[in-house]
Amino acid sequence: MNKLITIYVLNKKQNSSLFILSILSIILLLLRVKITHSIYLLFLLWNLFLALIPYSISSYIKFNFSIKRSNLKNLIYLIIWLLFIPNTFYLITDFVHLHHNNFLQYIFDFTLLSSFTIAGFYFGILSIYDIHKLTKSIYSKRISNAFIISISYLCAFGIYLGRILRFNSWDIISNPSKLFYSIIDCLFEIETIIFTIEFGSLILISYLITYHLTLKNKLYEKY
Repeated sequence: MNKLITIYVLNKKQNSSLFILSILSIILLLLRVKITHSIYLLFLLWNLFLALIPYSISSYIKFNFSIKRSNLKNLIYLIIWLLFIPNTFYLITDFVHLHHNNFLQYIFDFTLLSSFTIAGFYFGILSIYDIHKLTKSIYSKRISNAFIISISYLCAFGIYLGRILRFNSWDIISNPSKLFYSIIDCLFEIETIIFTIEFGSLILISYLITYHLTLKNKLYEKY
């Protein structure tokens, strides 16, 4: 518990923004339930929780990583992070649930889904940023950049497995054989390739924009 509190304090500004954004998203969702008397989009809460997991893991790794100790522990955390990081960007695919004839309902749901998507992307981008800084401190700039590019497209492929093939992050443990054979079957299909390239590029561009804006802000803070 003390470690969690420490991590929150050290990332207070960043975590406060995420907290406010998440709360606003949840308020909009609860307001929708109140107005429509429907729990149709309540699954967004679960998806947002899944987006929180990789961010929590990357924050923990950032403040507890050590090259000299617990290499196996660090590796386990990183593998778990890799399994869950696609969940942060997965929220954008929830727009498939946007289908109302009522214009006001459509606008409200669009705003609701947008707020959850932005929150998820924010979790994902900041989480990747933490890991990127860590890899830059250990490896060369070229290797760390290649790692981030790879993560972006692996996230997109993970989203494909989740949205199109309906797998979950924990299927690698609960149903590994089916997951493995499904990956082999779809790996070179044109639909898979196009989906991965499109979403991977979106994630990568979003990250690069955030990364350079963050660097620019840090430069301004120095002067």
